[in-house]
Parts: sequence; C-alpha cells; structure tokens
Amino acid sequence: MHAKDENRVGKFDMAIPVLLWLFLIICCIIFLIYRIQKNTKENNDYYYSAAKQNQFTVKSKIEGDIQLLKVIAAGFSGMDSDHARQLPEIIGRMNLSMKGMKIKYSEKLDWSRLDREASYFDVLIRGKNNQPLGYLYTGDAENLMNQFMNTQTLAGAGICAVFDNRGSLVAASDDRDAADWNNIRNEIYNMITSNQKTSSKLNLIENEREFAVLIPLEYNDWYLLNVFPESGLKGRYMETAVGIGIMILISSGLFFAFFYKQYRTITANQKTLVNIAYTDSLTRSRNFHAFKKEAERILRTADLKSYAVWYCDIKKFKFINDVLGYEEGDRILIEIAGLLQKCSGQNSLFCRVSADNFVGLYQYESRMELKNCFQKLIEDFRLKELSYNKRIATELCMGVYFLEEEDRNVSIDTIVNRANIAQKYIKNLPGNQFGIYNKEMWDKVVDESEMESEMEGAIERQEFRIFIQPKVSIQMNNEIVGGEVLVRWENPRKGTILPGQFIPIMERDEKIIMLDRYMFERSCQWFHRYLKSGSKPINLAVNVSKVGILRDDFVDYYGSIKEKYEIPDGLLELEFTETVMLTDDSVFNSLVARLHEKGFICSLDDFGAGYSSLNLLKNLSIDIVKLDIMFFRKSSDIRRERIVISNIIHMAKELHIKAIAEGVEFTETVDFLKSAGCDIIQGYVFARPMPLEDFERLLGETVSLAPKDDNKVVNICTEK
Repeated sequence: MHAKDENRVGKFDMAIPVLLWLFLIICCIIFLIYRIQKNTKENNDYYYSAAKQNQFTVKSKIEGDIQLLKVIAAGFSGMDSDHARQLPEIIGRMNLSMKGMKIKYSEKLDWSRLDREASYFDVLIRGKNNQPLGYLYTGDAENLMNQFMNTQTLAGAGICAVFDNRGSLVAASDDRDAADWNNIRNEIYNMITSNQKTSSKLNLIENEREFAVLIPLEYNDWYLLNVFPESGLKGRYMETAVGIGIMILISSGLFFAFFYKQYRTITANQKTLVNIAYTDSLTRSRNFHAFKKEAERILRTADLKSYAVWYCDIKKFKFINDVLGYEEGDRILIEIAGLLQKCSGQNSLFCRVSADNFVGLYQYESRMELKNCFQKLIEDFRLKELSYNKRIATELCMGVYFLEEEDRNVSIDTIVNRANIAQKYIKNLPGNQFGIYNKEMWDKVVDESEMESEMEGAIERQEFRIFIQPKVSIQMNNEIVGGEVLVRWENPRKGTILPGQFIPIMERDEKIIMLDRYMFERSCQWFHRYLKSGSKPINLAVNVSKVGILRDDFVDYYGSIKEKYEIPDGLLELEFTETVMLTDDSVFNSLVARLHEKGFICSLDDFGAGYSSLNLLKNLSIDIVKLDIMFFRKSSDIRRERIVISNIIHMAKELHIKAIAEGVEFTETVDFLKSAGCDIIQGYVFARPMPLEDFERLLGETVSLAPKDDNKVVNICTEK
C-alpha cells in the first residue's frame, strides 16, 4: 500500500505540471481567441466606417457631376431653337478646357443601346417658352465612375462597386470580366432583399479571405459594395497559437516576448485607426473631431482669458473651384493648412472643419498677436508662387472670439460658432477681413437668418412693394419726366424693412435675381396700365443687380417682359452701378448694344460714389450718367466740388450722355446744377420715394414740382 501510495503521489506530482501546462495552453488559446474576436470586431467596425466614407464620396461625386450638367444646362436655358444649333460647337469648346467628364449634346437620346443606369448623367435643356432643346449627357459615365472608384478602396487593395436593386453591376473599381460579376449577382440580390449588410462569401479577391460591406448609396436605388481583404487575419492568429504553444514548451520567457510583440502589433493597428479617425484626409492636419477633443483638454485647466478661438474662410472658394478646378482648389487648402501650422504655438492648434473652413485655438499674451498672425498669414500666402495666384485674387476673412472665464462650462461647438458668426459678419466686406465677435454680430446674424428664411415666400406672397422717386427736369420748368423704381418689404411681423437690410442678404445667395425680375415685371404691369389709360409717357428706371446681368438669359428675359406688356421703346431705363462693370469693356458694350436693340435706355448709376473713372464715360456706350451728389458733399471745399461736377456734366454733354443728379437735398444745389447744364434731378429737395399709388396720383395732379429744403429726410438706407 505504501508503494502504491507513493506511486499515486508520483503520478499526481507528474500530473500537476501537465495540468498546469494544459491550463496555460487553454488560457493562451482562450486569450488568443478573445484577441482575434476583438481585433476582428475592430476591423469590421473600421471596414464599415470606410464603407460609409466611400458611400458619401461616391454619392457626392455623382451628385457633383449631375449638378455640373444642370448648371451648364441652366446656362443655356432661354435659348430659342435657332441659337440651339450652336450648342454642339459651344459644348465642344467647353470640353477643351475641362478635365475628367466630357459633355456631349444630342437633340434626342436613345438609351436603348445602353444600360438604363447610365441615363442618370443626362439633363434636359429647356429653351425659350420652356421648349425642350435637347440633352446634355456624358458618354463615358461608366468609365468616369470606374476611374473614380479606383481611388475609394484601401490603397487599391480592395474593390468598390455599385449595383442596382436587381443586383446588376453599374460600375466598379476592378476591371475583371463581366462573368465574374454575374457569378455573384444572386448573392448581391439576396443581400439586398434580406437587408444583409456584410458577407465573407463573395470570393472576389484571389488567394485572400475577404470582408464585404453592402450599403445603400442613397441614390437611384443603388447599392455600394465594398470588399476588403482580411489578409489572413485568422491564419496569422493560428500561427501565433502554434508559436505560443511551442514557446511555452521551450521557454516561458519566449512566450512572454511573443505576447509583448502581439500587444505591440495590436496597439500599432489601433493607433493607425485612431490616426485615420482624427486626421483630415486632404491637409493631413487634425479634423474637427480631433480638434474638439484636444481643445477641451487644453481649456479644462487653462486660464481662459489668454485663449481665443478663430474661424477662417476663403472668400468665393466655390467660384475658385468652378473656374480653376478642384485640383487647384485643393492646392490652395493644403497651402493654407501649411501656413497655419507654422503659426501654431505650443498650446495652439487648428483644423480644417470642412471645404475651405478652418478653425483654431490660439494662446496669446496680447490680443494684437492674433491680428498680426492673420496679417502674416496673408503676406506669406501672397508670396507663394502658385499658378492660381496669377489668375485670381484669393482673399481670407477671419472671425475671432476671445474667451472669458464664464465660458468655462460652454461647449466647444458653441465657442466655435461665435467665431464663425464674426467671420460671416465681415465676409461680405471687400478685401481680407479680420473681425472680433460681439453681441451686435449675434443679433444681426439671427435677424438675417430669419429674413433669409422668409425671403422666397415673401416674393410669392407679394410682400415686396414698389416705391417710386420722381425725376424732375430742371431745364423744363421742374416738370416730372419720370421716376426710379425702388423697393420696400412690408413684413407682417416687422413692418416696413428698408432695402439696406435685405438687399445684401439676397445678393449672397442670388435670391436678388428673383427680386429683380419680380420688381421689373410688376413695374411693367403698372406701366402698361398707365400708358393704356392715355396718360403722358414718362421715363421709368429699374435697377439691375450684378448677378442678374451675368445670366445668359438676361437680355432675352427683360426683352420678353417688355414685349409682353407692350412698353414702347425709349421709355424703360435699366440702371447699372459701376460695380457691375465687367473687366472687358467690349463685353459690357455688347450687352448694352443688345439692350438698345430691344428698346431699352441704359444708365450708369452712382457715378462718383465708388471708384468711378473718366474711362467709364469714354469707353462705355451708355445713355445716362447719374451723379451721386451726396458723395461729392464729403469734400471740404464746395468751390472745387462744383468745378468737378460742372466739368463732368459738360463732358457727358459732349459725349451725348444725359446727366442726372441724385441725392439732391437743397434748393441752392438745384440752382447750381441748373446753371451747370444738368438735365434732371432726383432727390428729397423735390420728393421722397413714395408708394406707386401716390406717384400715379402725383402725375395726375401735378405738372411741375417746386424745390423745398423742408422735403429733406435723413436717408439711412441703400435705395433699390
């Protein structure tokens, strides 16, 4: 019994290390399986995030291509069928200057020889009277999508493809045979119908295990398939398991060394994923999410009174992209990011929020530091010898919010928004601008946002009313010979809103075109009734905005409205300010010549109020020049002022241009202008702007107006 007991003890002693060894092996295997599952989940999350990013990029590309076709088609709108014959030649010239998508034109499209999915690239052109003139389309839509999607996969290692809701292939980043895609068509269709998002059974990548993500493209019932190689993930971990087992038998030290190596690998992968999640893909700087986390960390314990948040924007960046192309636009963004990096100090940071918007946190000793930094940014950018600097002036605007101690519990989003409000407040001012946030800016932005949301509906509800300021011929016994059409917004909530409050807002997003055309047609409606009643013909002047005359259908539209209401030639006057003058005088003169053919009078408004030069009188074939007398009143020497005005009027007469003085307030000014040979006066000295009904009544009751100084009313608005 004793021997047997010893034998049992010996076996037990031998079993202990074996059991411990088995226990260690089992623990290692369990741990390895856990790490495989965790790493697989992290990779799957990353693949799905990458698929969502591809979805956004592909969708944006498709929408961008279609929007480009729509914009070009809109540019041809209003053409008649005769002019439409020139479309092939025009589009051909456009293609010579365009990269990527090549635009084609056809009067009729026959898609029977193409997949129906290709037709998303065609846009109908509607001409005069909404008549179809043909289609713009791109013949290489599938190739464009294929080439574009080649850039959307993981450094070219994966596959990106678009399918319709029947499982048919639309486009792909891979040039494999159609038969290969047909082999997985049923699998794709099943995934679509069963709302299955992931799969590992497609077998598209040779000699690789793969992970596929199928998500809706949110366009045209299409789905985006993203196939990523798993690169032998499980195989590597099985090798690790064998390696761990062998090294346990050899040496526990080697086992721990191997474990440490695995830990380093996993950590490196996580760092890579974090880098992707927190880095801007274009500029390689922080993205906004990373900026917020870092800014919150810094400000948690910092002295807030030594920090400021700035928001910087490139003016008219969309115009830069449209004119120079997105490649040049991206180069500008990269250069700006590089310069901002140089301006960042130890506790300062910045990021690109989106598009051309940058935001930063800056630690300062004096507030002037930030403005000096902005000036240095402008100067350094001007010194860059880039091709776009020679073709277009790039201007920056920066809004700044200086933090106070009471901002301790305010979110970073709110603080950034205040800096953005300051940036928006100054963005429409000329040149590079630097602005500091205050309460007035907040109130104005809120007020402007409210007005902007109501503008389009206000036009439909006819809340914009016509006011007219009479024009008086001082060479013809002060007879009323016409009027200028102005606008007031009768808002149900706020009452009468003056043009200076809403015109700049409408000019920002081109709603001004809708208002211009609304006011012109309403004026023509009244003018038609007035003339049909047998009343004395007068001159009626209507303002035209800069964006309005740049529309391709500008002359045709205004001409058609004039003809619709049977307005005789020589009565309607279109007023252009000097700010709408094109850099090429011949282009503007060509426009004026076409308007003359339609029977319009053309005038140059606010002459002397800006950067007017005598070249405008010499080079432009205008009929009338309107002198802004209020501008000349800024001079300290009235004698010199009157000499300048007299000679401008004399030169205009010599050039057969009629002279009108606006903004006249005093009777002595009337006497001077009459002796100087001025033809017509418009100002408070005779009458202030009045509702259309009062102006019509005035024409019926009054032959002439007597000048009076007491007609003067303080003018605090920009007339329109």
